[in-house]
Amino acid sequence: MKFSCNQDTFSKYLNIVSRVVSSKPGLPILNNVKFETSKGKLLITATDLELGISTWIGADIQSEGKITVPAKQLSEFINSIPNEKIDVELDGQKFKISTVNNSAEFNTIPVDDYPEIVTIDKETPLLKINSEDLTKSINRVAFAAATDNIKPVLAGILMEIDNSKVNFVGTDGLRLSRQTIDLDSGSEESKSLLIPVKAMQELSFIISELTEDGSVVELYLIKDRNQVLFRVGDIDLTSRLIDGDFPEYRPIIPTGFNTQCSVKRSEFLDSLKVTNIIARSVLGNKVILDINSKDNAVTMSASQSDVGSNQSTFNGEIDGENLKIAFSSRLLTDVLNHLQSEDIVFECSEAVKPGVFKVKDDENFIHLVMPMML
Repeated sequence: MKFSCNQDTFSKYLNIVSRVVSSKPGLPILNNVKFETSKGKLLITATDLELGISTWIGADIQSEGKITVPAKQLSEFINSIPNEKIDVELDGQKFKISTVNNSAEFNTIPVDDYPEIVTIDKETPLLKINSEDLTKSINRVAFAAATDNIKPVLAGILMEIDNSKVNFVGTDGLRLSRQTIDLDSGSEESKSLLIPVKAMQELSFIISELTEDGSVVELYLIKDRNQVLFRVGDIDLTSRLIDGDFPEYRPIIPTGFNTQCSVKRSEFLDSLKVTNIIARSVLGNKVILDINSKDNAVTMSASQSDVGSNQSTFNGEIDGENLKIAFSSRLLTDVLNHLQSEDIVFECSEAVKPGVFKVKDDENFIHLVMPMML
C-alpha cells in the first residue's frame, strides 16, 4: 500500500471515522482504523461492532493494499502536523507517514480479523431526508432518550415512517420528545425503526461537519442484518437496530389544557438559573411553578431546609386557570436548551399530569415532562 493525500482532507475524515472507536474495546483490533486502497481511492473504516463509519476520500494511489492502524495515536499525529502533502507507505507491518518536516510509523494489525461493515451499491434508499430537518429532529429528540441500557428500548430514537412524513420520538420514562418532519419525496413503505441514540448523535455530527443547506441524507434498510445505513455525501454510517417494542406513547399526550403560557425561552431559562441555586440541593432538583393568569406571571421557587429558599418571576401571556405544579429543574433546563426558538408555549392541566412544551407556530414538535409531587 502506498498513497499520498492532503493533510486537511485526511485529518477531517479520519477524525469523523475515529469517533466510533471504543476507548476500551473487547478486541484489540477495534482500537484500530482500517485503511484500504482501491480503484484510485482511499477507504477509511472504523467500528465498535454496533456502529460503523466508512468513507472514501480522494488520494493519489501508487499501490493498493489494506491494513489497520491505531486510531487514537494516528489521529493525534495527523492533527498535529501542518496542512501539507502527506505520503503514506506500508512497509512490512509498519504504517509510515512522512511530510516535509515530520514523520512517524505505527505498528499495524492485519485486516483478517477486522469486522466487515455492510456496503450499499445499487440499492434503492428507503427514504431521503433533508439534512437540516434531520439535524433539527435529532437535536430536539435525542436528549430525551435514556443514557443507560437498563431498558435498551429507551436508549434509542424511534423513527416512524409513514408515506410523506417521519416521526422522531425519544423518551426515558420521565420525559418524551416528538418531532415530525415532512418528506419532499415520500417513502413507499411504512416502517418503525428503533435506532440507538448514539448513532443518531454521530449522524448529526457528520451532517454538521460536511453538508450544506438543502443537502439530502439517504436511509437504507439492511433487513437481513437488522441494520440501517445513513449515507451523507461520501460517508456511510451503519448502525444496528434495537430489538424490542418502544412504549406506546400516544395515549399519554394530552389532547387539551386548562392553562396555557406563551413565554420567552430566555426569560424562562433565567428564572431556572436563579431557582436552581437552591434546587440543585433538593432531591430530584424540584422547583415549583406558581402560574397566575390574572397577573400574567409565573413564579418559580425552590426550598431546602438545610440551605434556604429562593424564587424568581417572569411574565408571559397566560390563558386559563391558575395552577401550581412541580418539575425537575434539570428536565426543564434540558428541553429549553434544545429549542432554537425564543417563543415557546407551555401547557398543563393538573398538578399530576404532564407539562407540555411546544414551539410557537410549529405544530410538528411536542415535549412532555412528568410532574413531581408538590
